[in-house]
Amino acid sequence: MTTRPNIRLSIALATTAVLLVAGCGSKSETEVASGTYTDPETGKTADYKISSSKDGQSDKVTIKTEDGEMQFGTNAQLPAGLTPYPGSKLTGGFAGSSEGKTGGVVSFEVKAKGADVIAHYRGQIEKAGLKVKSEMTAGDTFIFGAEKPGDEATTIQVTATQNGDMVEGAVTYSSGR
Repeated sequence: MTTRPNIRLSIALATTAVLLVAGCGSKSETEVASGTYTDPETGKTADYKISSSKDGQSDKVTIKTEDGEMQFGTNAQLPAGLTPYPGSKLTGGFAGSSEGKTGGVVSFEVKAKGADVIAHYRGQIEKAGLKVKSEMTAGDTFIFGAEKPGDEATTIQVTATQNGDMVEGAVTYSSGR
């Protein structure tokens, strides 16, 4: 199967990067910037909003189009049914939805052992009814992928890399058809 980049998504991502830079530095306002972007090729519009918490810990960019919504930022949320490893700090993420499909990535860091972090997420994922389909360990990196039986569109992948006494990782998820 050949895939081509989504031009509208590429434009939205480029716009997001520019807007994030423009929004940096204003930590005292809830809304840093907002507006509407018009794709010069298609004439379709996307609404955007950049917001920041007063302490700068919950910055995010939201882009809405007729096809769905995307969010980028530090206020990342794990998919329903998953809780962070105890003591984890969620460090960023991305989430999107369109036509009944959702997906995203949440990054985290925690002072722990990589194997313990993987076991924590694996237990929750299996309890939610997903089945582990792949596992890999490469050096200090642990990865596993799971999917919902009978629904290949519902997947979760967890990556945890040991870096000294810290673990840096990500949870990548998707659902819908």
